[in-house]
Amino acid sequence: MRRKQLYIPIITILATILTLLVLLGISTMRNLHRDRMRMEESLLRDGLIVLKSLEASFRSGMQGFMEGGNNIQRLISQVSDLTDIRFVALVDAKGTIIAHSDDAMVGTTYPETQRLKNLIAQEEPQWWFATDGSFVVAKRFQPLRPSPMGMGGTHGAMHSMMGGAGNVYLPRLPDKTYAIVGLDTALFAQARKDDIRHAILMGLILFVLGFASLYFIVLVQNYSIVNRTLDTMTTYATNVVEHMPDGLISVDADGGIVTVNNRAREIFGLKAGTIADERRELQEKLRTFARPLFKSLRKERTILERKVAYTRDGGESIPLSVSAAKLISDAGEDLGTVFILRDLREIKELEERVSRSERLAALGSLAAGVAHEIRNPLSSIKGFAQFFLKKNPPESTDHKYSEVMIQEVERLDRVISNLLDYAKPKEPVKEKTSFADIIHRSIALIKDDAQSKKVELAVEIEEGIPPVQVDSDQITQVLLNIELNGLDALPQGGRLAVRCFMGQQGKSIIIEIEDTGHGILAKELPRIFDPFYTTKKTGTGLGLAIAHRIVENHGGTLAVKGTGKSGTTFRIALPRILRS
Repeated sequence: MRRKQLYIPIITILATILTLLVLLGISTMRNLHRDRMRMEESLLRDGLIVLKSLEASFRSGMQGFMEGGNNIQRLISQVSDLTDIRFVALVDAKGTIIAHSDDAMVGTTYPETQRLKNLIAQEEPQWWFATDGSFVVAKRFQPLRPSPMGMGGTHGAMHSMMGGAGNVYLPRLPDKTYAIVGLDTALFAQARKDDIRHAILMGLILFVLGFASLYFIVLVQNYSIVNRTLDTMTTYATNVVEHMPDGLISVDADGGIVTVNNRAREIFGLKAGTIADERRELQEKLRTFARPLFKSLRKERTILERKVAYTRDGGESIPLSVSAAKLISDAGEDLGTVFILRDLREIKELEERVSRSERLAALGSLAAGVAHEIRNPLSSIKGFAQFFLKKNPPESTDHKYSEVMIQEVERLDRVISNLLDYAKPKEPVKEKTSFADIIHRSIALIKDDAQSKKVELAVEIEEGIPPVQVDSDQITQVLLNIELNGLDALPQGGRLAVRCFMGQQGKSIIIEIEDTGHGILAKELPRIFDPFYTTKKTGTGLGLAIAHRIVENHGGTLAVKGTGKSGTTFRIALPRILRS
């Protein structure tokens, strides 16, 4: 569609040029025809005037004619000497030239016999263009107007009078004599050529202007296309750079920042309001961070996947993989350097998660084998303890020892059961369940404990959360483990909040459990999901480990979102299941 629109101005210009050329041609033809008609009228009028002047001269010079026989020839010669007259001739009805401005033509036959026949037949003035280009006017020559007695009577009377004069001879003209004058059309032909030349010149000017306009339009369109293509490529390249998953920074030969994308801004934590301030801030940070890289680039043109660490202003260390290359022009000029920064935090986290999973799997397998070996002797110890409990009186010391032994054996059996659950967790029995029901059930189970500790419970569930395919008992166990840990962190009261909402792009469901307790120390965070690791005096260290394993078996993740003096937030992310 856009390509068709580009051709519209070109087609319009071509159509306009052709239309104007056609109109110019039609106008020129009409003008030439009109000029020809005017020329013929003017020449005809001039020719008739010449012929009538010849007749008048003949009448006024009659006495002269009486004095000499060749006076007619002399008169015609004098008339032909006038401007724009090529020849003058008198011919009889047979076409014989009686008199002619060219003496050599006298007595010969007039060449245009057919024209002469038309003149004789019609007895009206005739005109035509001769083969030599002259405009010929012919009419009957009547120097003596006919009287009522007739031309012959008048002529006879004049002849008698002249005869009476004695020896004067008057040459007689035939009764039907025709005068022919040829007029020069050179001026008209020249004017016609000038008109044609002017029309051709105007056509050429119109043609040149039209095609110049066409060339200009094509040039403008090509310029527009090139600009549009350049803008598209620039926009495309800008979008690619801005949405790269890795950070990109380019600097010029003087170390000035030329390009920085969003990911690089996030990595370096740029907070400047304007572009100039942002680039100054980045230039200062890059000067310290990239100094070793610049030194390496003096020796080699590229650096690939070099592991470095960038420390933010707040002290956070970000592991990065940096690739860099020098930009060199075709002439060998140093144009600057481009850096590509890959944030390795997620990769490090995945590596740690895989390492922890492998470590815990090995530990779980070992613990399962040990648990089986311990459980069998425990059954025997518990049997003997129950025997001594029944044998000894209730008030005796041995009876009390027996009760303590039975309680400790049962506690140890629970630890072994938990250890076996961790080592070989039960396959989740997934059913479509509402998360709101699971959350409210877990809150109901800790409600009394929370009231006794003066802990405020809060539940925030986003509307429209779809049901999910989970094992409701296992997810309830996960929530209970985390919520009970939260209550343990609030011995003097506080607030425990459970929030449920949709994740980014609606692909997951998020549950956050936040308490306002004392938080978790930074050095303890890497080990909180390890089995048997606990900071509580009465804990077994298996609650969070089991919760982590259950969430993983549901295809989700369990992590600490944030911790500190203001409390701790655990975040559970489970994949979303479509609505029923």
